[in-house]
Amino acid sequence: MGFDTESPDRITQEGEEANVGVENQPKAAPNLTALDQPQTIKTRNWWIWIFVSSGLVVTGRVFSTLLLNFYFVQTGRDVCDDPKQFKGTWLQSMVQNAAFPFTAFFAFLWRSLSSNHRETITSSASSFGKLFLLYISLGVLFAAYSQLYAIGRTHCIFFFWIFTTQLIFTSMFTAIINKHKFNRWIILSVILSGVATGITSSEDAYNPCEGEGYKMSYGAWCGFFGTVAFSLSLCIMQLGFEKVIPKTESKVSSVMLMQTYASMIATLICLVGLFVSGEFRDIKEDFETFKKGKPLYVLTLTGLSLAWQVMSIGLVGLVCLVSTLFSNVVSFCATPLANILVVVAFRFMDDDIEWFKGGALLAGILGFASYAYSLYKTVKKRASQSETLRV
Repeated sequence: MGFDTESPDRITQEGEEANVGVENQPKAAPNLTALDQPQTIKTRNWWIWIFVSSGLVVTGRVFSTLLLNFYFVQTGRDVCDDPKQFKGTWLQSMVQNAAFPFTAFFAFLWRSLSSNHRETITSSASSFGKLFLLYISLGVLFAAYSQLYAIGRTHCIFFFWIFTTQLIFTSMFTAIINKHKFNRWIILSVILSGVATGITSSEDAYNPCEGEGYKMSYGAWCGFFGTVAFSLSLCIMQLGFEKVIPKTESKVSSVMLMQTYASMIATLICLVGLFVSGEFRDIKEDFETFKKGKPLYVLTLTGLSLAWQVMSIGLVGLVCLVSTLFSNVVSFCATPLANILVVVAFRFMDDDIEWFKGGALLAGILGFASYAYSLYKTVKKRASQSETLRV
């Protein structure tokens, strides 16, 4: 079973609401209840997959934030004057993408269990060139924003305020590239999720505290271009699902394969960067000096890689199910929860969870609810128009 119902956002953009759910039905409809049932089941499954994908994003965001803070604390990178504070960016970016075998395994398992996997393979082969260009472009963008974010995070104390501009770029790019239509509920959702992230993103063990201007400026520009690259990658994903991925391809399979191939290409690029930059020499030092011991160093990087991959699968799934913007909104709405848990886990003896952190969590929940309500209204309107057309 896959998520076969089309995104309401895309249907609205294309002006096809009146045709949804009726294209495969006969002209005469003596039993409307029987005809409505398959579409109702598809819509229900579509909502289930949205909440599953959102859960993956939240889970991945929380665990990746906690483990990355743990990694910085245990390697001493939370100390301002430690020379290691600015090192290891290529390793961080590579680890962010390196769990693609995990995704590949589930993609292979799903395709093996799918009853129409032979058909999807044939369809994919006919558009191999377009798929190759899609995965290459996404892999390059994955590697770019992973590295740029790693540099911005470790070099600029304003990184997380720069990171918040990701929503602005996503909104701009999706309006231009994906022809996304906005309403008041979506705009409210964007504002609330941006506020939720902006006011709780400063409580991190890897928040740099040095005052060297050139490093600060360098990190700020890297963070800025990282947000551009990430936003662009989401928009290209949506274009890929709409224009390149075969319609006969299982949605679950296409999400898994897109994430697998793009992450594999990004990992290879980051691996080359790791050796060319000479940062591979620092891995042994981190391994030897990890405060909690060598086994936990390996487990931390492994868990971090898996957490990032889980979050990425959820993001790609939401792009496929709904839209680029909704995927980014869910990611931002999950940030307050992750940062509150960081305070509890690493600063519970020193810091309190101020009232505005609770307010940020509420803003994140309301931001998600606002966008979900917009989707609900669109689905309800679509169903009403379909029933009117049948009558």
